[in-house]
Amino acid sequence: MDKHIIRTRDLDWSALQSGRHPFNPDSEMKMARLGDQTGMKRVLTNLVRLPPGKESFIAHSHAVEEEFIFVLEGAGQVMLDGEAHQVGPGDFIGFPTDGVVHGLRNTGTADLLYLAAGERARVEVAEMPSIGKTAVFRPGRITMFGDDGVEELTPEEWGARSRLP
Repeated sequence: MDKHIIRTRDLDWSALQSGRHPFNPDSEMKMARLGDQTGMKRVLTNLVRLPPGKESFIAHSHAVEEEFIFVLEGAGQVMLDGEAHQVGPGDFIGFPTDGVVHGLRNTGTADLLYLAAGERARVEVAEMPSIGKTAVFRPGRITMFGDDGVEELTPEEWGARSRLP
């Protein structure tokens, strides 16, 4: 089989580890890292399963990287600056760097399956207003700024907080 082709219909979702956003207790998802598996370096591309009632990440906005979601199966709700919009199969949601805070929740009774992709800039700044933090992502370091001070994390520490027990 060629490394450039991933037969997603053959994915063993039970073998993929569940994860969450480290600052959102309502977050839970399984991700198949399609771009990484094919050797892509500039575009982060994941196939994501979001269980009923769960959220993807914490509501956030980007200063540098654009991203998108394309819904394949299920029913969900995307929040855009606090306004709820129902989404379903065939819906494309683009997130430019316009400061709009966004998040996704599964509102259906089955998994919400979607393709998510975004840029991989050397530095990214993400605002997370619900927890009053700004994160600066750069190679080998994540710096969290908030009213409670500054916290430095490695990608491994971020990842450890993202794993579900």
